[in-house]
Amino acid sequence: MKTAFAFLLVLLFVATPVSARGEFPVGRDKSNPFSDPVQGRFLPAKEAFRASAWRDDERVYVGFINAEDYYLHRHQFALDSRDPGVSFAELALPPGELMVHASLGEIHVFYDRVVFSAPIEASDAATEPLTITVTFQGCSDQGLCYPPEQIELEALYGSPPAAFTTSPSHDTADSPKGAL
Repeated sequence: MKTAFAFLLVLLFVATPVSARGEFPVGRDKSNPFSDPVQGRFLPAKEAFRASAWRDDERVYVGFINAEDYYLHRHQFALDSRDPGVSFAELALPPGELMVHASLGEIHVFYDRVVFSAPIEASDAATEPLTITVTFQGCSDQGLCYPPEQIELEALYGSPPAAFTTSPSHDTADSPKGAL
């Protein structure tokens, strides 16, 4: 009995994150909320949270646009360089919106969109694109919290993408000139 329970518990821990990413080979089963994003209840993480990156001489910026009724956890952001000789100092994050989460207690979150940044620490001041890995975690207001995700982005030198050049309803941290 204990062996069967342990097996089921392990299976649950393995299948849940895979299913949340939309990678579980389930076909188009309407009872599975991840099998068809159009008919299902939840979007795959890459559709719920769309990210862009850009840079200037001193900082790298990452912006997220969230689908309606989806939010990102402030405490889960991390940024790493994939380029040798380049690293980043501490992230500058806006305060976010205070929320009382059912299992995490009081946390700060971002609805709609957010931009955060970090100082670039490099051996030279090149204006080449930077390849970065961004770690984040988000949830749906409908009750699903995605496992922490990592995405790789290329931060091009220059202005922010158009989606981040208009003023939103909340602040951002160290916004570049012309951005949020």
